[in-house]
Amino acid sequence: MNSVTKFLDTFLSRTVVVVMSLLVITVSLQVFMRYVASSPISFTEELSRYLLIWVGLLSASYAYRRRMHLALDLLVLKLHGRNKMILNIFIHSTILLFSLAVLGYGGYELVYMVVELGQSSPSLGVSMGVVYLALPISGLAISIYAIDFIRMELAGETPVIADPLIEDKNIVQPASDISDAGPSSADSGTNVHPKSE
Repeated sequence: MNSVTKFLDTFLSRTVVVVMSLLVITVSLQVFMRYVASSPISFTEELSRYLLIWVGLLSASYAYRRRMHLALDLLVLKLHGRNKMILNIFIHSTILLFSLAVLGYGGYELVYMVVELGQSSPSLGVSMGVVYLALPISGLAISIYAIDFIRMELAGETPVIADPLIEDKNIVQPASDISDAGPSSADSGTNVHPKSE
């Protein structure tokens, strides 16, 4: 499972950077051609919309891995031990069901439908199935991460997410080690790094 999640981490992080770079270039080109050269390009607006869809969905998957989504953690912070583990498993199981049913299966059905209908984009002429493919891919990624989080909870491990701007790693510590560090470090969302030997 670790090899799968590591590959997925690398794939998502690099793909988001590439797609985001293309989005910035496309929008910059659109602005330049429209307001400076006075000769707007027809496909740039459409391409930027589709790139934004891919960036949003793939970034949502990566943000879930990093636990960077907004969350109401009042109840989680008040619980400890087995009760906290049960609640975390329930949360990740709910996310797993949503990602499988809505993003995964629903996205697959949408892609299949538009491909069968032969629907394509007006300016680019690209199949809309390529655009909507971001839905099942995002659903699959979130599902894999949710399963991994559930596995960590059952194994008594707590993921300590490193700052992605500093270190592109997922550090995992036993829950007992983090509980010894105190609630302020483990429950507040701050990083807890193992002591260097």
